[in-house]
Amino acid sequence: MKIKQTQGLIASIICAIFMLGLLVTSSTPSWWELGSSQAETPESITLINSGKAGGSFNARTQMYKEGLTAAGYNVQYENIGKISQAVKMFKASSGPTIMVYANNQVYKQDLFHTENNFIIAEYQQPLYVCRTNASKDKTGNLTVAHGKGYDPKLLTTLLGDNVTLVPYKNSGAMLKGILGGDVDMMVNNQGKSFKYIKSGHGTCEASDVLPIMVATVIGTNIDVQKIRDIIFDITMDVQFIEYHTSRKLVRPTSTWEQELAFTQELEKGYEVK
Repeated sequence: MKIKQTQGLIASIICAIFMLGLLVTSSTPSWWELGSSQAETPESITLINSGKAGGSFNARTQMYKEGLTAAGYNVQYENIGKISQAVKMFKASSGPTIMVYANNQVYKQDLFHTENNFIIAEYQQPLYVCRTNASKDKTGNLTVAHGKGYDPKLLTTLLGDNVTLVPYKNSGAMLKGILGGDVDMMVNNQGKSFKYIKSGHGTCEASDVLPIMVATVIGTNIDVQKIRDIIFDITMDVQFIEYHTSRKLVRPTSTWEQELAFTQELEKGYEVK
């Protein structure tokens, strides 16, 4: 009788141990489950917005923000709104960071396109010089709107001394200024210049003196080749294509090496000599 009781006790203990093993196994993730969980952790990236609402830098940044988020990145968005402060943050960044940029900023901001920071040449465009119908017969000093990021010395050298330069926060603000009659002329990008032409208030011509502008994306503390593939895919989204097409922006899509060389050559035109 005692033997049967002992055997029954042993069987109960074995059964309990077996059930406990099943419980532990089911509640503890396996090594491959842990690996899978870690692989699914979103990669963080800082996106600096150097532009203000109404400007091309801001518009481009917003589309990149949406695209990076859709691609699975944990986007740390820094809405700076001022190119000089944005560049300062970019230079001081210690983590993966990207920012929209352009070759017309390099000398004033002392931040040039290099093999370490260049990601992509998004588009190129000539700068336009627009003039109001009301100022066609005006003699003497002319007021000229320009972006704050443009070097005043360069503009004076190219446009002549008989002008008064009026800095604006971005391309959208310049357009509003000239439409409101605040200035006689403006130096602006292609998209805003086309809008001004359509308004009928004046004329615009692509400048053969001012350098070609190349809109870029730059990065720091990041694999520029890897993120380039992501950025390129984002620019092929319908939203970006419509943005480029509606403004007749030319995409200089080529190899990374060729785009960098192209951008570096054209940025030399913005040097004040």
